[in-house]
Amino acid sequence: MVLGVTVGEPELAATGGYVGFAIASTLAGAFGKPIAGVLLVGIGIAGAILIGFSVSRLVGALRDGAERLRERRHVEVNESPWGDDSALMPRAPQRRPREPRQQELFDADGTMETSYLGDRAKTTLLEQDPDEVDEDPFVDLSSQLEAERAATTLIPIEDRYVDGAKAAATGSDAVQEELPGAGERVAPASEPDQVAEPALVIPEFLRHPRSERADAPEAAEAAAEASETAATQPRETPKPAPRSGTAAAAASAGDGSERLLPPVSMLRHSPQAKAGASSSKELQQTAESLQSTLQEFGLHSRVVGWISGPTVTTFKVQPGEGERVSRIASLEDDIALSLATDSVRIFAPIPGTTHVGIEIPNRTRQTVAFGDILPYVTGGPLEFALGRDSEGQPMVADLAKMPHLLIAGTTGSGKSVVISSILMSLLMRTFPEDVRLIMVDPKRVEFAPYDGLPHLYVPVVTEPKQAASALQWAVSEMERRLKVFERVGVRKISTFNEKQAAGEFEKYDNPPQKLPYLVIVIDELSDLMMVAGKDVEASIVRIAQLGRAAGIHMIVATQRPSSNVVTGLIKANITNRIGLTVATGIDSRVILDQTGAEKLIGQGDMLFSRVDWGKPKRIQGCYVSDEEIFSVVEFVKEQSPAEYHEEILSAVAPAAMQGAGGGGGVSADDPLIWEAAHLVVESGLGSTSSLQRRLKVGYARAGRIMDMLEEKGIVGPPDGSKPREVLLDEQGLAELEEVEARMSADDGLGGF
Repeated sequence: MVLGVTVGEPELAATGGYVGFAIASTLAGAFGKPIAGVLLVGIGIAGAILIGFSVSRLVGALRDGAERLRERRHVEVNESPWGDDSALMPRAPQRRPREPRQQELFDADGTMETSYLGDRAKTTLLEQDPDEVDEDPFVDLSSQLEAERAATTLIPIEDRYVDGAKAAATGSDAVQEELPGAGERVAPASEPDQVAEPALVIPEFLRHPRSERADAPEAAEAAAEASETAATQPRETPKPAPRSGTAAAAASAGDGSERLLPPVSMLRHSPQAKAGASSSKELQQTAESLQSTLQEFGLHSRVVGWISGPTVTTFKVQPGEGERVSRIASLEDDIALSLATDSVRIFAPIPGTTHVGIEIPNRTRQTVAFGDILPYVTGGPLEFALGRDSEGQPMVADLAKMPHLLIAGTTGSGKSVVISSILMSLLMRTFPEDVRLIMVDPKRVEFAPYDGLPHLYVPVVTEPKQAASALQWAVSEMERRLKVFERVGVRKISTFNEKQAAGEFEKYDNPPQKLPYLVIVIDELSDLMMVAGKDVEASIVRIAQLGRAAGIHMIVATQRPSSNVVTGLIKANITNRIGLTVATGIDSRVILDQTGAEKLIGQGDMLFSRVDWGKPKRIQGCYVSDEEIFSVVEFVKEQSPAEYHEEILSAVAPAAMQGAGGGGGVSADDPLIWEAAHLVVESGLGSTSSLQRRLKVGYARAGRIMDMLEEKGIVGPPDGSKPREVLLDEQGLAELEEVEARMSADDGLGGF
């Protein structure tokens, strides 16, 4: 075609025939002869390249086929028997195919090379032409014929696989190549009359392959057994050292010694803690008597069941159709007379039901031991054991959530035992750095067993003046803690202690330390109110309002729950109350805002009123003996020394305490006292010179007014040349002023 374009008009046979002529003439006519020639040359070169690629692939395929043929013949040659001359054809001298020697399968460093090993149980005969013996391109065995026919030592079949030491003991003359970490293997003979080759060195990972295959089930079983043993065998972990205290974490004392909490074994347990106080027969008889009494008075109500508790049994009564609950409640005295019991308490409804509850005391009373309830106390550091309810269930409460508690009951009602159970719960579960106590005991004997405790912040306070001072210090401490919380950005003491333990306050120049909970226990409020009424009431109200966030809590008890002792301000700020046996229904209303406490039977029988409960719950308080208290207190004393801060008993002097309520002489002494108080609180500056300037009085009078403000707890003690710290805000000042006005009115009526 190129010639047809570039050279005249040659013959068609020389220019590619008709097809070539047609293509050439078409290109020449379209592009001219020079361009058509270039195009045809390019097409020819491209075709040559494509043809070259096709040829190369064809050559590669042929080479692969030849390689596969060579490998197949190599396998057939290796399948021939070792040294079996009779198996060769006599018509031509033939080489005896044999298995490749073991050392040919590995490099000098013991690395395995690729090889194809046939089944030794199969024999293949190869017929070869004599002229092709020396031209065999696959296996050259001429250099190894003499070694194959050399004299060897016969070994039993069971000893085909031996280690190096055993092969040396057989006296083999073969020269062995030593490889580190390798064993030896002797090739097996295919016939009994054949001899084996000398033992050869093979790598460790190929030693005894047949033995391993034969013993595979046993080996797998043994491996599984070993794995199970290793899995079930416990790890050796450090065991905690045995100790005589409780299972709670021990703390380290300052001298490096370990401190323990008192063990539960120091407490007594009731052998019938889970058994009912009354038998089923007794309860059935009581239910029948109650049903008869209801029918006698013309009621169609039915006794449908009962719940037995340690002290009382609650009988469930289903009112008849159209019967009022008030008709059943009006029969309290008649039911008590019919059942020959001291008192009967009727309430409606039983929580969660449509039944009326009639509580009747058990004939046999069951004692609730403190040691039986304490194991159920598992919450925070201020959680305490209380007793068992009317269903026999353990009752615990958390003072941190209340956050204050008011207890009232006459002499013999069990008030002091309830307080002791609360204190014992704290001692059994906390260390002094967790909870500190301030105990006020105007009767001087109730808290005597606790004197010397390391948990006490001050010794047991017995003087009313010191008690008022301690309460005023608690107010100052509460204000200080709240300011610290404001500075570090927390809202409550638990969060503060968590962050302090995590080291989040280290960024401050003077990082605050851990703050313990502070629990103030007042055994008899009426004695304090008679001697220092206004100061005590103001401090109690102030702590009740803000003490929860600061971690300061109060337990206030009195045996005289009259309105003069448990004032409206105290009741409004202490909403969780325990009412034990009281004299009248009026006293019950003072403490519980309802009647019922006058029908209790004493000895720890109580009504517990909480804000989140609709009605008070009847509970039998747990009993703590004096021996238990003494043993626990002595144990705690041995763990830590007591550190008292007696300066707080005199640092803040209370107002003049004359007669009932303190005389109220401060306001009469200086008419400007409350105006000065408002100026100080509004400005937040407790400065004597500021009062002198703003009240237009002399320096001496301004100083006396500032001292009066300190006595009332409005400002703190003097701090050198700096202004005094203001302790109250406007709301607290208004409440204090209200208390002062009411106490002055009471003084005019002759006091308490």
